[in-house]
Amino acid sequence: MSVVAAFPTLSQQLAWPTEHLTEAADHWEAVAGRCYGMANQVWRDTLAVDWRGAAADTLRTETHSDMLTTSAVADQLHEAAKVARSGASDLYAARSRVRYAVQDARAAGFDVGEDMSVTDRSSGGSAAQRATRQAQAQAFAGDIRQRAVQLVGLDQQVAAKVTAAVAGIRHAVPPMPVPAAPAQGNRIQAVDNRTWKQDPTPAPPPEPATGPSADDIRKVLDKLPEGGNPRVREVRSPEDLENLWKWAQQNGVEIPNGYGDPSKGIRYQLPDGTIIGQRWSAESTSKPVLDFDIPSNGGYTKVHINPRGGVPEIPAPARPAPPEAPPVRAPVEPPAVTRPPAAPTPGRAPPLVGIGPVPPESVPHPVHPPHSHHGPPVLGKDELPDLDEFNPG
Repeated sequence: MSVVAAFPTLSQQLAWPTEHLTEAADHWEAVAGRCYGMANQVWRDTLAVDWRGAAADTLRTETHSDMLTTSAVADQLHEAAKVARSGASDLYAARSRVRYAVQDARAAGFDVGEDMSVTDRSSGGSAAQRATRQAQAQAFAGDIRQRAVQLVGLDQQVAAKVTAAVAGIRHAVPPMPVPAAPAQGNRIQAVDNRTWKQDPTPAPPPEPATGPSADDIRKVLDKLPEGGNPRVREVRSPEDLENLWKWAQQNGVEIPNGYGDPSKGIRYQLPDGTIIGQRWSAESTSKPVLDFDIPSNGGYTKVHINPRGGVPEIPAPARPAPPEAPPVRAPVEPPAVTRPPAAPTPGRAPPLVGIGPVPPESVPHPVHPPHSHHGPPVLGKDELPDLDEFNPG
């Protein structure tokens, strides 16, 4: 036996939701920009690699094919986002028509029940007047029910259009490659004892990024007051919103046409995959709004402006560590200079260590015998220091 769903009450009609459609549109556009940006970057990286051969050609062909497939999926997501936004606008208008009909009935002195029945608040008057009022009540009730039926029917149409817009996306995404099984019987065999040329010393890693990460952004968002639902956070002023935006998008790269229409806003992608966007005007508040899509931590969150909101607790930038002082080295003593020994003077014996110089007259040397200066000299010691030969002038 089929079960017929109960028709929505008046309160449900007047509070008919549309935010889920705009949030889905924001999320799909963020996913489209992130996926296409990653696929395009991978393909460009393969072109920049200095690698040739069949394997290189195969890699570039596959990454280019993946980029084209991802581009088609991104286009489909953008179209689905347009369908969702259009549906939200249509539902908002239909809900407003129900509200206007109820307001007209109440302004005319009638009460409208949860079942959309209309009754006259007045009890006096003639029979003709009461009949006229009853006819007015029936007319108001018919108009309200008709508009309520239109709202429910429109909701079903929007759901069908959105479902058709995203159909097949799951199967269109390129599958993850399955790694090939390792070859059996692989053995490493030494060939010779040659020494291979070593690669040059790699360059030092780049300085770490100074902007916030996904976790940093999530911590700041979680401290802000909630709005209408847990996915909405609020700041008190446009200045607070702008400060949050400038801090969050520091390391981001702008996504071309991130919202599908440059007049709607801009979007940036951070190195960790987080997508942040700034729309110039929110549909619900007509004020600027920020969109945060953090896949690794909490998903989608948006930030509205509300005087009851909070102030973002943006952390102060980290200061660089002071440079280390060079190590203090002990002074180096100059090496002792060792002079070579002086060459001995001809005819003199070298001095003895610890005794001092020996006078020449105390060492045997060639001398002439006394009173025989014309004869050959003999080896001896002259004890006549007063001779001219021992008294150099």
